[in-house]
Order: sequence, then C-alpha cells, then structure tokens
Amino acid sequence: MVNYLIASNIIFFLATIFSGGFTLSNLLRWGAKFGPLIANGEWQRLLICIFLHGNLWHLFFNLYALYYLGRMAEEIYGYRKFFGIYIVSGLSGSILSYLLNYSQIGVGASGAIFGLAGAIFASGLKYRHTSLHQVGMNLLPFILINLLIGAFSPAIDNAAHLGGVLSGMLLGWIVSPGASWIRWKRTLEEVLYWVTIAFVVFAMLTFFVPNLASGKASIDKIVTFHNEAQKILLKIELGFPPSPLEVEKLSPPDRKAREIKELLLTFLEEGGKNSVLQREIEEKFLSWREEILDKYQGIILEKSP
Repeated sequence: MVNYLIASNIIFFLATIFSGGFTLSNLLRWGAKFGPLIANGEWQRLLICIFLHGNLWHLFFNLYALYYLGRMAEEIYGYRKFFGIYIVSGLSGSILSYLLNYSQIGVGASGAIFGLAGAIFASGLKYRHTSLHQVGMNLLPFILINLLIGAFSPAIDNAAHLGGVLSGMLLGWIVSPGASWIRWKRTLEEVLYWVTIAFVVFAMLTFFVPNLASGKASIDKIVTFHNEAQKILLKIELGFPPSPLEVEKLSPPDRKAREIKELLLTFLEEGGKNSVLQREIEEKFLSWREEILDKYQGIILEKSP
C-alpha cells in the first residue's frame, strides 16, 4: 500500500508539471486546499491536497518520510489499518488547516505522514512493555522538532502537521497492532478499508470527471469564460463585434455568467449598436468579475488555462 501511495503522489506531481507547473492557479485546479473554495462546496480539496506538492524538494522529503514511516506503520498495523490511519490523519490535518489557515493555499502529504508518526508513538505509549514502546519513543524527537520548525516558519502549514499528529495519536491509541483475532473485528476492518477506498475514489471522481466534477472543472470554466468574455467585450469596444457563433461557444460557469452571455446574444441580434445595452453588459461583467476575484482572492485569474 505504501508503494501505491508513493506512486499516486508522483502521478499528481507529474500531472501538475505537464499541465502548467506550480503556479497557485494550477495547484488550485488540481485540488489544493483553499478555504473559500472548500466553503463553497469543494470539500474534495481536503483530501486531494494531500496528494499534491509544491516543488520537487517538497515531494522528495515527503516521499522519503512516507517510505520510512509508511513501511514501519504498515508492518505494525497491516495495510488496511495503515491506509485508514493515513487517509484520516491527512483529512484531519487539512480540516484543522482549513479552520486556522482559511485563506492559505495548502498542499502536501505531511499531515498524513505526521499522523503515521503520531499513531506509532501513541501505540508505543499504550504497549509500553513491548518492543513497540522503544520504536514509538524514537519518533518523539521527529515529531517535536518538526512541529517546532513549523511553528517558526510561515511557509510551513503547521496546523496540518498538528491536526495530523493529534488524529494519528488518537487512532494509534484506539487501533491495535497486527491482525485482529476476533472475527467481527476482522470483518469490520475489511469493511472500513473498502469504505475508505470508495471515499477516496468518490472524491476524485466528483472533482475531476466532467459532468460529475465541481472542483477542477469549475475553476477551468471560470477562467475560460472570463478570458473569452473579456476578448469579446474588447472587440465590441473597438468596433469589431464578434459573430453570434463566437458568443454561443461561451460556457457560463454560473447564473450571472449565463445572464452576460444572453445579453451579449441580444446585443448582437439587435445589430451591435445599442450603447445602453453595451454599458449594461460591461457593468454586469465587471460586477461578476469582482465577485469572482473576491471569492478566489485574485488567484483564479493568475494564469489562463
């Protein structure tokens, strides 16, 4: 399971590179954590952001830690429990970051990785008369030093680290190492494992797949509509009205954008000479643009798709 998670992080990393690089707008398209978008219904970002990274070094250090701690945790808990701890810790880190760093864009697997360290540490505390105790205690410096570094570095999302390690510690105290001997517990673990996988798949599908997506698709549609509508309005202002077909191709992302498209079509049907209607369209576009800039805090229009 560790290898699958590493491969998933690498796939997202390559997709980010080949789709435009590590600009803020491109990271948002791929599911970065950002409070205003999550509050607007794009909850999938709380999960997807743990598969994204901001640069090569960010990816390298996180994957190194994931390989080291992941193999350790998978050996201790088994792949089913390990996967559950990883995903729940990552989500918990994202949620705390969302609450404390609402306007900060966040990416990275470190919250989930801190969760693995926290789980092993808590299990070491619980099973203090076993070899697991020393393993868990050895991770305490790693946890404390990295939390301390994060506390003094504005570039590090320490809320995600804290949320991950606290949830990991809770899970490490609750979840027993190894395979369960009791049949109903084994069945429950199997069910929870597949539910977790289904949740991850559902989040990915409803974010990325056309007609299901509400995340990446919405961002691309907003940027595309903004840029195309702006070109059309510039043509009208210069006295070269576009063809109705060009306006028909516009794909409005929301109700206000649909109103702008309808007004543009009406303007062209009337001959493209109605200055009052032209001003109304421009005012509606500027109003819509201001709302978008406020919602996305200017980041959405940083780069065209």
